[in-house]
Amino acid sequence: MYYLNFSFVSTQKDYVLREESVKYKANERYKDNLFRFIFGREENKQNLLDLYNALNNSNYRNKDDLEINTLDNVIYMRMKNDVSFVLDNQMVLLEHQSKYNPNMPLRGFLYFAKLYETRLATEMNLKNIYYPKLIKIPTPQYIVLYNGTDRKIGESITLKLSDAFEDNDKPEGYEWTAKMININVGKNKELLLKCKILGEYSSFVECVRKYSKINKDFTIAIDNAVNECIEKGILKDFLTKYSAEVKNMLLTEFDEEKDWAIIAKGFEEIGYEKGIEKGKKEGIKEGIKEGMKNIINMMLSNGTSKETILKQMNISNEEYDDLIN
Repeated sequence: MYYLNFSFVSTQKDYVLREESVKYKANERYKDNLFRFIFGREENKQNLLDLYNALNNSNYRNKDDLEINTLDNVIYMRMKNDVSFVLDNQMVLLEHQSKYNPNMPLRGFLYFAKLYETRLATEMNLKNIYYPKLIKIPTPQYIVLYNGTDRKIGESITLKLSDAFEDNDKPEGYEWTAKMININVGKNKELLLKCKILGEYSSFVECVRKYSKINKDFTIAIDNAVNECIEKGILKDFLTKYSAEVKNMLLTEFDEEKDWAIIAKGFEEIGYEKGIEKGKKEGIKEGIKEGMKNIINMMLSNGTSKETILKQMNISNEEYDDLIN
């Protein structure tokens, strides 16, 4: 275990390091988060099929008809929150989110483009899209399963890509949506009852949340939640078999979430404020670049490895070298 001690405070002259320590536990063995571990692995395909049936009021029975095709290392996104699969001519993307993010339609749009590109490349020559013959593709379905604490979500909301358009006054044209469904305890009860494993997952998350409010030591909070859920029969077999993996995944998620909060805050304060200061002469773009450079330097000064910086900042080796040089 090591510590990243970076945060950002704006002053009139510069941005200085605030004394704020964030635990970061790196564990490369547990790259999946808990949601993907339960629903996105080949050995757990029955869970995924049950979830699909509950979401679509369908009754598919053969789990082997379901083809998991989740992509890794897709640009712009940290993909370990996603599960994608093909079933009966449908291409389905399920994303789990604990934070409200209005950019989900854009993320899904980019993800599906990569999925279709990959599928076409493996099944036929991509050049065929230029031939005068219609190519059939699986029908897309994009659902975001939300278990955060933002009350404005309600039971569900539909996010639209058109909300991000620079000129969104024109009703005609392209549209792409992400349906966000609230899976917190007390929300969408019918769905949680139809998919037993999803309902128990929701209850477990709620239990972890309860103990994290009681005990500031998140490790102890996880232990208490795991023990209580096993006693109550919530994810009992799963937690009994994979308790070590679950604890490591939750600790990593918790620590990364805190890291991302600090990086996002620093990016906003350094990047955008610097950009505004530069004004029309150099533009906000240059200010953001300078902000990223400052964040990287702060991470390096705190002993963060280059590999971790590339992952957390979501930049390439070339971009990294350009920023630090």
